[in-house]
Amino acid sequence: MAMRSLLVAMLSSLTIAAVADAQTPEAAAVLQEIRAADKEQLAVSEEDGRFLRVTVVSSGATRALEIGGASGYSAIWIGLGLRETGGRLTTIEYDASRAKELAANIRRAGLADIVTVVSGDAFAEIPRLAGEFDFVFLDAWKQDYKRFFDLVFPRLRPRSVFLAHNVVNKRGEMEDFLAAIQNHPRGLTAIVSPSHEGMSVTVKLRN
Repeated sequence: MAMRSLLVAMLSSLTIAAVADAQTPEAAAVLQEIRAADKEQLAVSEEDGRFLRVTVVSSGATRALEIGGASGYSAIWIGLGLRETGGRLTTIEYDASRAKELAANIRRAGLADIVTVVSGDAFAEIPRLAGEFDFVFLDAWKQDYKRFFDLVFPRLRPRSVFLAHNVVNKRGEMEDFLAAIQNHPRGLTAIVSPSHEGMSVTVKLRN
């Protein structure tokens, strides 16, 4: 019931956010540019972006991690949420040229004080990050989802959230991951669809 109540609250907030937008003009312009230039369709949908921001705010997250930053579309939405909570985001992008573009977009969106961009292999970079996380968004190579979950979930605080993208439209590429999150003894998971791609939301219950 607690998980269901949390999701109802988040989805209700998502509807409100769609009407009363809290974007800055700078962030709105950069988001629009990224979507227009996204020929490879690496960015999440606008609906998914809004859902990420609402989840950050409703959970009160302050230490966020993104695995697979691409050009920064989702990082901007997460950063807008963290602006409300006083939090910080580390986003990791494997491709060096995209990481440079990501960092430039974060600066242009006015979020350089909130978002730190790391260029490199997330499997190597995550162990170098100190401390725990209370919000994780995974949108990387789908066959690696289970490995990333195993790496990061132990470092989540209780009541933290772990979100993963494309769990509906690419579910066949991550069946081991979906089985892991839906049967984890220390987590509660729901699959939601702000857009057709789908997102999993896993809340860590305890260490």
